[in-house]
Amino acid sequence: MIIKKIAVGLAVLLGFSAPAWAQLQDTWHFGVKPTENITTLEVNPALTVIDDKAGVSLNTVTLKTYRVINENYNWGVELPLARYEAPGKSVNGIGDVSLSATGLYQANDMLGLGVKMEMLAPTATKDELGTGKLVMSPTAFAVITFPNQFYMHWEYKHYVSVAGDGARADVNYARPRLTLGYTSPSQWYALTNLYYYVDFENDMRSEFAPELELGTLVNEGTAFYVNVSTHAGGNWDQKDWGVSIGFKLLYL
Repeated sequence: MIIKKIAVGLAVLLGFSAPAWAQLQDTWHFGVKPTENITTLEVNPALTVIDDKAGVSLNTVTLKTYRVINENYNWGVELPLARYEAPGKSVNGIGDVSLSATGLYQANDMLGLGVKMEMLAPTATKDELGTGKLVMSPTAFAVITFPNQFYMHWEYKHYVSVAGDGARADVNYARPRLTLGYTSPSQWYALTNLYYYVDFENDMRSEFAPELELGTLVNEGTAFYVNVSTHAGGNWDQKDWGVSIGFKLLYL
């Protein structure tokens, strides 16, 4: 089932991108830093092991597109196809769809700033695949570029439910993030995402969840990456570990 979804996603990706293939010229790597505003199409299969001992996991294939409006603005859509698995139970369906708009400002060669408003719609076809709530998620971020292709990215993101199923739990948590990254002129990159979650709905429980990501350009305008993550601390254990890969098409 997941393999079929990946194949369909790749076909859709290539179909949408075919008219723009001629535009893939003179690029060595784009779309790594959040302040790099380009149109992308992406397929992102992921495995999230929620409870390794109990055998609870979530498989997803997320189809993503981010489209440039102009040099300072873009909009995006993410559609997750998901399978939840637990002993004696498994469900398949669509997760909560994400719609977003981002504004970017390049203050100088070293500093880039941005704001993003994201809406997570309660489109999940099964309770296990979504929150049952309309969730708004504002974000503010800054990217500092250092010599020799190193950079640092800091952001604050907040999730809060504003409507939805009254029988489901409300959503209200913060997610600060610090990224340390390196992009190589040899067309590869490495970054570490340090996520920290604080749940204001449940006694300020928290979680520290680091990620490591490695990516490269396969050829001009086609990128591939691998991401691994884990629960590293805190009393909010949203997952034990996770792994994902991504196929991304980039064009100007």
